[in-house]
Amino acid sequence: MAADGGRPRRAQAAQACMICKNRKKKCNKSLPSCGYCTRKDLDCVYVQVPNGKNHAPSAIENGYSPLVRGARPPMNVHSRMVLSAKLPSDQTTDEVDQLSCPFAILSKTRSLTVDCFNPMINYMSKGQVYLEVHGIIRGTRQFVDDISARYFQGFHPHLPIISHTRFYDNLITLGAAPAADFSILLLTICLITHAPALGYRPGDGATPSIEQQSLYLTARSLFAQVQVSCSSSVPLIQASLLLAVYEYTNGRPDDAFVAIAGSARMAYAARIRTGDRHQTHLAHTIGHNEDRGLLLQAEEAANTWWGIIICERTFFCEVAVSDQPLVTIFPGADAQLPIEPQVLDQLDILDPQSLPNIPLSCLTSPKVGGFGRTAQAACLLDQILKGFHIPDIDSRLLLLDRLDTNIQAFLSLVIPQCPGQAGVFCAAINIAIRALFTLHHHILSQPRQAIRANFKPLEEWHSKSQQALDTVTKIVLDIAETLIAPSPGNTAMHTIDGMPPMYPYIARAALRHIHSSAQRQDVGWLGSAEDVLRMSLDRYFERWSVSVGTGWTFD
Repeated sequence: MAADGGRPRRAQAAQACMICKNRKKKCNKSLPSCGYCTRKDLDCVYVQVPNGKNHAPSAIENGYSPLVRGARPPMNVHSRMVLSAKLPSDQTTDEVDQLSCPFAILSKTRSLTVDCFNPMINYMSKGQVYLEVHGIIRGTRQFVDDISARYFQGFHPHLPIISHTRFYDNLITLGAAPAADFSILLLTICLITHAPALGYRPGDGATPSIEQQSLYLTARSLFAQVQVSCSSSVPLIQASLLLAVYEYTNGRPDDAFVAIAGSARMAYAARIRTGDRHQTHLAHTIGHNEDRGLLLQAEEAANTWWGIIICERTFFCEVAVSDQPLVTIFPGADAQLPIEPQVLDQLDILDPQSLPNIPLSCLTSPKVGGFGRTAQAACLLDQILKGFHIPDIDSRLLLLDRLDTNIQAFLSLVIPQCPGQAGVFCAAINIAIRALFTLHHHILSQPRQAIRANFKPLEEWHSKSQQALDTVTKIVLDIAETLIAPSPGNTAMHTIDGMPPMYPYIARAALRHIHSSAQRQDVGWLGSAEDVLRMSLDRYFERWSVSVGTGWTFD
């Protein structure tokens, strides 16, 4: 009994709960849930700290950091990950707590260990998932606003799969924690935008941020844990797609191809492939005064599906084993093109009747935007990949010749819209260039045989392909010179951030063409081109913290 009137003392935690700490609220430390979390109907989480200051070693030895939980029904997710962000030798355990990284403790080797989803804890709520993700983001020395602004300004125009409006609606949930699938999407956005090598890091004397590879491993593991606990959803599919793109940019196209196949299967399970356009059609009939959430949701899902289709074919060009099947089927020529990012970001205020309805086959329309052009470039690439399976060599060469003409006309239409700088059409240009390299490398790889196509022998086909590869290599060289040029001093974005993830693959294809043409006397300009291409790749790899020896090879 307590000394003050004999009333029993209410059980209290030793310190404030994680939600009150992060929101800077006064916590009454009540158990099992504090007053603030009870009023807001939030999942209250406490971290138990053993007595004594130097408790970190024992926590490492036990293998977990014990938690005290509220009584609300939670979500079944558990795991443990280690982030190898090295700390200075004079960093103390108390200073680590200031990183806002939940459940963070120090090992004897002084590496930052995040006990995310402890294996001793069988259940975790969506609030705890968000707290873990938020702590990891703060471990990169960034804020959620930083990564979201950089994502929507840099990567988003090339692959607009995430609605800006829905993103912030999910982020601002009026006191409740975002859903677990959205928290994982937030972490993958952090991964895509995290670039300490380009200056996105704290000033002198600040704690070093988490290394990019460690951030990737953490994001991949967290994604796997949430995936087995949640049904397939658009945010989870988007997170899977961004993880695949990260693997692709890091010179691991085979891993990326496997990952994008998983994204496609999740999309089939979520029925965004079969139901989108029907839902979109219904949403277009909604009156001006009615909720347009259905339209926004349907168009975001449709763009996500297009992103999967585009990435699967782009990744396929680089896989080691080319007889693998594709999971997705490319839409027909009359399919509606995806909507552009500036339209997707304003669907909540636009008139549904004003939305563009341009078919995929309309290559000459001036109204097609950057993402629509990217879908059209992927369509041309898809036709090339299908053409490789035609058994008759004459029929195959005639089809490839027609596609070569179409792609060159496509580039002559799109390149003038992206003059001397990275822009929304860069992804379409990169995919079209990669398609040309793929097409002409296939022709050059054909063994000597009798050819009747266009009444030309195979040697003439080879000569034409060499000339085409010279031309496309010059285009890549122009892009490389743009990348190595100094970024404007009045912009917060780096030029390399405006370049789509396909660039290193077209640069590598150009380098291979240069090496294969070393004995030719008519192309002396190729020698100086190699230096420029390698400089641009160095800049690109610096952006993504890529070690060339681990994934990228040049021969």
